[in-house]
Amino acid sequence: MGRLVIETADGPVPHAAGDVVHVRPSGPATRPLAGPHDRAAFVDGLEERLVGEPRTLRRAEVADAAGVTTDDTRKLWRALGFANARDDDVVFTASDVEALRSVVATIRDGELDETTALGLARAVGRSTDRLAMWSLQLITDMVSGGQGLGVDSHIAQLAAERAVELSDQMGPLIDYVWRRNLAVAISRMIADSEPESHVGVIRTIGFADLVNFTQLVRQLSERELATLVLRFESLASDVVSAHGGAIVKTVGDEVLFSHTTVEGAIAIAFDLLDQAAADDLIPRMRVGVATGRVLARLGDVYGNTVNRASRLTAAADPGTVLADSDVAAALADNDDVRTIAREAIQLPGIGQITPWVLSRRGGELLSPP
Repeated sequence: MGRLVIETADGPVPHAAGDVVHVRPSGPATRPLAGPHDRAAFVDGLEERLVGEPRTLRRAEVADAAGVTTDDTRKLWRALGFANARDDDVVFTASDVEALRSVVATIRDGELDETTALGLARAVGRSTDRLAMWSLQLITDMVSGGQGLGVDSHIAQLAAERAVELSDQMGPLIDYVWRRNLAVAISRMIADSEPESHVGVIRTIGFADLVNFTQLVRQLSERELATLVLRFESLASDVVSAHGGAIVKTVGDEVLFSHTTVEGAIAIAFDLLDQAAADDLIPRMRVGVATGRVLARLGDVYGNTVNRASRLTAAADPGTVLADSDVAAALADNDDVRTIAREAIQLPGIGQITPWVLSRRGGELLSPP
């Protein structure tokens, strides 16, 4: 990775190919936020720019305008992930009324029942909450030149201003990406449609984790730890997406991914190991892979297949892929992959299984287009 180069108001700084160019935001200079009142006024101003209007309504007024009860407004507000407001708090806008009317209309027209409508609200609320925090952190890192954690008031204001400026561009992008992902989800659902789908869908599950991460954390500063986690998540996301897989979740030093084929999941596993080994910042990695039926629910996966993959990861040596017998059997005729059986082991909560060490026979395996 190249150097970090800062461009200032005085003009660009000469840089070489591969350097990361950070552009210091232009615009009006910020003034210090003297106390809670200044901070509240600053945040209120940005919120009004984001939402497009000031807060002028109480809960009862929103309910009356939408033709529902105050309990209905409270349920939707909580489902979206927002804290409860007192009945006499002036915290709502005309946009809140329109959003509530839209949800109510889908229920009254029979398009959705109330349980489903609230479930969708929770999905939107949780996803966009994480998206908002993630995007703001990235923008803050950019504005601070990598300072990241513990930013001062000046950097916080600059980052907030830049995030608001970018919001108009982010809105259409979020809508577009959601539609593309919905198309992918529909395709997978149709492909999974089979007589036995009520007992789960066939998936190959992989767990990848960083070796000796707990010990490493003790040696890192908070900023170094944040940089490592971001690099790991970025690497995992790029590799899994390139091979047509799906990241189910990341938790610190571990990523859980799935694929509809065994070959695709193994290609992900090998590439994760290769790219981690080539990155000086990321520790060695190990991967456990299992295939079988899983319960896929609300973006997560459950079942014995998931548990086997997790336990196999813990049993794998650094820099290796350890798989179950079903994965090895699926790769029996694959000339690109070598499978070697290890002695049977006892896995907690699983029982005795024969693990298989997987490796490339040579050359690239299933490289993405």
